Amino acid sequence: MKLREQIEQLVDGKPYRHALFYNFPGGLRLRMSEGGDYFGRVLTALGKATAVCEDVFAGADTMVVHLQRYATPKRFDLRFALKQLDLAGITIPRARDIWAELVPRDEPDDDDNWWLHLVFELPRSQLQNLLWCAFACDVRELRPNPHCLVYLINPELGLIVHPYDDRGMDVIGKNGSALKHLYTVHQTLLLEYDLDAMHQTFAAGAAGPAH
Repeated sequence: MKLREQIEQLVDGKPYRHALFYNFPGGLRLRMSEGGDYFGRVLTALGKATAVCEDVFAGADTMVVHLQRYATPKRFDLRFALKQLDLAGITIPRARDIWAELVPRDEPDDDDNWWLHLVFELPRSQLQNLLWCAFACDVRELRPNPHCLVYLINPELGLIVHPYDDRGMDVIGKNGSALKHLYTVHQTLLLEYDLDAMHQTFAAGAAGPAH
């Protein structure tokens, strides 16, 4: 089965980009950094996300990586992204899935723009490299920074992790028992704003994610 198909099975073929916690009910939203300078926030987020992802990928030698990058007709932005990934120590393997999603035009005369999708497998040892890229995405002063949305997938466990910026990270999927384990182990990281929704899903006696 192609990597793209594995991912689409986890989300029932629905597109995903932002706010996975709200678009796929029954997941987790975790708090990462809590103020400070750019560099400090990213480092704090990196440490917390690593702890969660070590549980998500426990026992796995590899992980599936899904990168999404906004692309204009100019090629420079893509060359820049590939260079920054290389600087981050991320080598894209030859076995990969690539496709483009056309962005609807705001005006008829606008240029065509795309969301480019790149899916591949990497060793679990490169977890922190990818988390850095994810958390640095919105901080232009930090390098390396490919300005990609980063999703980390464990197909065997049925979970998708999206570190959306240095403030937080979503974990979704169809594996209710795995999500409840993360909910229990990482209680201190649960985002306060969404605690009620998560408690309703995972607290003792709750039915768990409805997938």
